[in-house]
Amino acid sequence: MGLSPWFGNVILGVVDLAATAERLRAVGLDVQEGGTHPQFGTRNMVVPLGRSYLELLAVEDRALAEQSLFGRTLLTRTAEGDRLVRWSIRTDRIDDVASDLGLEVEDRSRLHPDGRTLRWRSAGMTPSLLDPSRPFFMQWPDADWPGTEPARHEADVGEILDLEVSVPDRGALTRWTLGLDLPLTVHDGPADLLSVTIEVDGRPRRLGADR
Repeated sequence: MGLSPWFGNVILGVVDLAATAERLRAVGLDVQEGGTHPQFGTRNMVVPLGRSYLELLAVEDRALAEQSLFGRTLLTRTAEGDRLVRWSIRTDRIDDVASDLGLEVEDRSRLHPDGRTLRWRSAGMTPSLLDPSRPFFMQWPDADWPGTEPARHEADVGEILDLEVSVPDRGALTRWTLGLDLPLTVHDGPADLLSVTIEVDGRPRRLGADR
């Protein structure tokens, strides 16, 4: 399917972007300016992890955010504080993936702090907004991939060790992820994205709603 059996990004919705970035820097992560999504009224920051990246996402313009499903779901998910909101799988054949799952491919972009417009293609964004246990899919040019931005982590930072989700139907998640072998911990229950665990200084560091 042209899929690498790995995560693209995991998105932590945050209330105060600067404050959350400082908390993560305090444990040795290099949190970098990401850019803005002008059409949604949001801003992000990025923690490069090589094959994947952790994204911090916050509302910058509430009035604008309220006009889109993208912005409204972020506001809802973070109404009581920071909370994981979405995750993705990276592919280099997104048209095939979209065809297999009956999805449409969309062009996405954001403004980088250096003035560049970063562009990528995605599929499955709306289902992932409505159901945070389901990933969306991304195809990025290697030159712009946020995971490989030069990083100066103060800690020895590794990859994503685990992603924890709860689902009402395990089979549906398997079909949606096309049977990929990912380090997922799956619980039975209401659809949700519960935690992500990253290797920091040789130890697991779990991030979730209360981390």
